[in-house]
Amino acid sequence: MEYISSAALAITGHTPQAFYEDPRLTLDAVHPDDRVKAIAMRRHPEKFSDPVVLRWVHPDGRIVCVEHRNNPVFDSAGALVAIEGMGRDVTEALAVQNRLRESESQLRRLAASVNSARETERADVARELHDELGQTLTGLKLELSRTVRQLMARGLEPEMIDRMQSMVGAIEVATETVRRLASTLRPPALDHLGLGAAIELEAAAIARRTGVRCRIAGSVKATALTPDQTTAIFRIVQEALTNVARHSRAAEATVRVLATDASLFLQVEDAGLGFDPAAAARGPGAGVAGMEERARLLGGTLVVESAPDHGTTVRAELPLGGASAAPEESWDRQGKKGGAP
Repeated sequence: MEYISSAALAITGHTPQAFYEDPRLTLDAVHPDDRVKAIAMRRHPEKFSDPVVLRWVHPDGRIVCVEHRNNPVFDSAGALVAIEGMGRDVTEALAVQNRLRESESQLRRLAASVNSARETERADVARELHDELGQTLTGLKLELSRTVRQLMARGLEPEMIDRMQSMVGAIEVATETVRRLASTLRPPALDHLGLGAAIELEAAAIARRTGVRCRIAGSVKATALTPDQTTAIFRIVQEALTNVARHSRAAEATVRVLATDASLFLQVEDAGLGFDPAAAARGPGAGVAGMEERARLLGGTLVVESAPDHGTTVRAELPLGGASAAPEESWDRQGKKGGAP
């Protein structure tokens, strides 16, 4: 040891003189779990160009985290002759990072809980709309239609008959609105027919409303997905297709889904106007951020690739955690089940 600054006392808990007198102190004072790393830094300094954090155990038991930057010094023949090192106390900075990570983890757990509660509430409301209000409106329409027929047989004025038939028509419109709202809140196919059918029906609905053709291709193991995964994937596809319909001016969009035992791969692409993802991230819209968050909550990733006049591609990969083997559901046409993709 040729030189050790006076800062060694605050950082390591030992004076420079202590290191001069006992060179082994540079290892003995390091936390036992970090000694292998410390030895490697000394033997192969050229492999540690990036800063390395070591924990120093002070004589009073206090642990200080130190970021070390080592610079190997070689002679003209290329032989290692010295190591110049600098240490910086990063204990508080790491503590702040850990607190931020824990806060972020808590926020993600909260977001997952909120998403789950929202989906449950949406399903409950959809069921009430369909089963209660929908059936009530249907019963009212049938009763009113029967009343109209009876009154017609008794010679009721045509003007009154027209009014009552208009009421029947209004009830039919209300009934269809209830069905549409219930399906928007929670597609029945998602619970009863599976992810593939739900995506097909959503694509068909978007095609009817906007004229954007949606081609669906892929295969998903029928029992490979949990309810949370199924819902998240469907919502990602729904948001991506909605963005295509609203912003891309594309004539067609393609959805590809492939699930293996370990992962699910999802891609939604169009050849529309495209956009600048960096500029969109600064905007008020939350669509892309919502898709990314849904993917992260399941331990996956989602990226959006786009450029003006070059279309948009949304790619997501979600871990499935080794689902058991099950029959595959395949589809490869515009909203219709078909052969292998």
